[in-house]
Amino acid sequence: MSRVVPAIFLVILVLFTQFVQFPFSNSASNLFQTVSASTVDTVTVYFLDVGQGDSIFIEMENITILIDGGPRSAGSTVLSFLSSINVTQIDFMIATHPDEDHIGGLVSVLESMTVDVVLYNGQNRTTQVFENFTDLAVQRNLTLAERYQFYFLTTTSNFTILNPVQPLEFGETNLNSIVIRLQVGNVSFLFAGDAEIASEQSMLNAGLHLKSDVLKVGHHGSSTSTSPAFLDAVNPSIAVISAGVNNRYGHPDNETVQRLLNKGVAVYGTYISGTIVFSTDGNMITVQGNPKEIPEISSIVMLTIMLSMLTMSVVLKKRKSLATSTI
Repeated sequence: MSRVVPAIFLVILVLFTQFVQFPFSNSASNLFQTVSASTVDTVTVYFLDVGQGDSIFIEMENITILIDGGPRSAGSTVLSFLSSINVTQIDFMIATHPDEDHIGGLVSVLESMTVDVVLYNGQNRTTQVFENFTDLAVQRNLTLAERYQFYFLTTTSNFTILNPVQPLEFGETNLNSIVIRLQVGNVSFLFAGDAEIASEQSMLNAGLHLKSDVLKVGHHGSSTSTSPAFLDAVNPSIAVISAGVNNRYGHPDNETVQRLLNKGVAVYGTYISGTIVFSTDGNMITVQGNPKEIPEISSIVMLTIMLSMLTMSVVLKKRKSLATSTI
């Protein structure tokens, strides 16, 4: 009988911790890193092509997580995708910050589907899309995200909020983006939202466990994110940049991409390959389909830049020569 009681207690504990938020600690961050991969169910992570914006869907055993929904115009895209894989309910919706290119598409999801929990950073905007989002989200267990919050998902999966702190540390919305680290068995993903260098430094200063196998690059690969120190701490093998084709912001920045490539990271972009899908059994990461790595495109871009610089140099020399000859 003495052996049965602890076993029953363990079962109750596991059931109790499903979806329950726990304070984060350094020991908790490593809780599942040594789990045998054979006990982990397959988890699939979809980096959706929503144009100039972010949207990530995570599917695991009886649990669904949607991080951002792209701009308002992408709402139908997100809903069509969810319908195509027979998803009718979202357990966790995470709005990383109130910018339209992240929460716009979430409005359509909130209008059309059951959503159990909505995590947001607590920062308000006066935009119509934000008002629409909050009007719907307050009916769906709207929850303030805060650094160190730790969520059990399954016995082998969890996620941790790494940013922001509460009260909010910064005035700018990107800097207060929710940053999430997902642990699946021995495999980890870090979703950086639009976090920029100051946010990255805040996480570094806090001594958080950032090491991750896959990095969703912050702020669409902008020059204001993915600092060398942050990249060294995350040390990913794979990176994904979510951006629109020929977007007006010039995302991603060539230097940011090159920084990733110099570290030997395999870099993928939704603006090149469309929706990018990874699956993991808690030990290995499988890239589904045949997305193109950015180096193939980057080398062409660099060659174009070099040729342009060479042409400009020749033109300037000719102008200088003509100017000298007319004196």
